[in-house]
This record gives sequence, structure tokens and C-alpha cells, in this order.
Amino acid sequence: MAGHLLNRQGKSCVLVVCMGAILAGCQSSQVAPRAESIRISNDIFVQPIAEGVWVHTTYYNLPEYGRCPANGLVVVDGQEALLIDLPWTDEQTAALFDWIARSQGAAVKTVVPTHFHQDCMGGLAEAHRRKATSYALDKTIEIARQQHLPVPQIPYHYRTMVRGGGTVALATYYGAGHTTDNVVAWLPKQGILFGGCLIKSLDAQSLGNTKDGDLAAYPTTLRKVQVAYRHAKIVVPGHGDWGSPELIEHTLKLCFPKDSNP
Repeated sequence: MAGHLLNRQGKSCVLVVCMGAILAGCQSSQVAPRAESIRISNDIFVQPIAEGVWVHTTYYNLPEYGRCPANGLVVVDGQEALLIDLPWTDEQTAALFDWIARSQGAAVKTVVPTHFHQDCMGGLAEAHRRKATSYALDKTIEIARQQHLPVPQIPYHYRTMVRGGGTVALATYYGAGHTTDNVVAWLPKQGILFGGCLIKSLDAQSLGNTKDGDLAAYPTTLRKVQVAYRHAKIVVPGHGDWGSPELIEHTLKLCFPKDSNP
């Protein structure tokens, strides 16, 4: 069951980030009004951000910090769906799959975790039980095996293209940051970048816990992402509110002391 996946790695992903998101209410002054979120359960919400694209936000109780949210994407095209990052648990993943089938008439065929922490692939075992195919960076697969976690099925080294029906998503590794295996996912048709935990919301006051990451490499990785997606319409972080490419610049500033110049 997914409950056992809350190991020290999964917990370190979100402790500091969650506190900031909870205190700030996950709101950003730079984001335009948007559609209301849809409540699937007390711990699962989805919110449309483009045609056929929703942000799924799931909550998990961390002993030190209480109820903590994490984001992912649902992409639906016809009768097929794609998930970028999974909920925290198998139970949440099952409920999300059921909602997609019931409300959208689509089956989740593909899932792409953006790194190995629980808030990205805690529900991977359930996704496999539902016959979804999983793709992950080779580094993520290696870490999952080392940590005795459910292992994604199909590895890629730098970039892979996956589809949800006719909608294309590109998952790309630009370097270490939050973790050594973090990737970002790009929906070129919609102009949406899912930055995952590599990218922080405008409310974030720090990079959070980077125990599994690389602080020296972090700014270089962010600059590569910034150049590649400077024209993105929407940037979705792993925790907190989404917005414009300003989130990338904000995260870059968090890499340096206030009195220094990046």
C-alpha cells in the first residue's frame, strides 16, 4: 500500500514547501481569475486550466506539518488520458482515475512522474494495476529500485515524448535541482509547463528541503528551463499556485542570498 511510501526521501520533498503553501493559502497575486476547482473528495481537487487540461491537487497528512497539497496534471484527449505526476497514495490515484473515467469518459493510459518522491509517484502501484504505462527518467528508475519503491516501467535518458490521445507532452531533464532526477513536462499545444518541485510558487520563501538535490547545479538547471520555456503561457509548480514564467525567475532568486546577484 502507498502508506509505506512516506520514507525520509518523500517527506523531505515537501516539509518546508508545504508550510509555506499552507501559511500563504497557495495564492499568487499574479494569476488571473480562473475556473472553480472541482472537489472529488476531501483530499482530491481538480481545476481546469486549458481545454482538456486540469491541475490535480491532492492532500496528505504529514506528521510535522499537517495537511499538505501537491500538484500534478490531468490531460484528456478523446477517450485517453495522461497524468503528469501521481497523487500521494494508491487510494487517491484510484479515485482520480475513477473521476476521469466517470466525468470525461477517458481511461488513463500513460503516467509520467517528474521525480521519485511520494508526492510525484506515491500512487504508481495503483496506476500499474489500472494498466497505465509509466515513463520515467532512468535516474528516477534507478533511485526507485534502490529505495524499494514501485518502479516505473519505461526509462528515458534525457527526453521523451508521450501522448494522451492526440495531445503531446515532452518530459525533459535539464539537470539536478530539487532532486538529482527532477524533470519538467511541456504541453506545446497549450503552452503549459509543469515544473514540478523544481519550480516554486511566488509565495515560496525558500527552495524547501533539497536533501536529495544539488544546490550548486540548481541555478544552472533553472536558467536552462527559463530559456527553453520563456514563452510559456502557464507554469505549474509542484506545490502552491501556478502562474507565468515569473515563477522560474522567482525560483532562481531563491537560489541566492538576498544581497547577492545571480
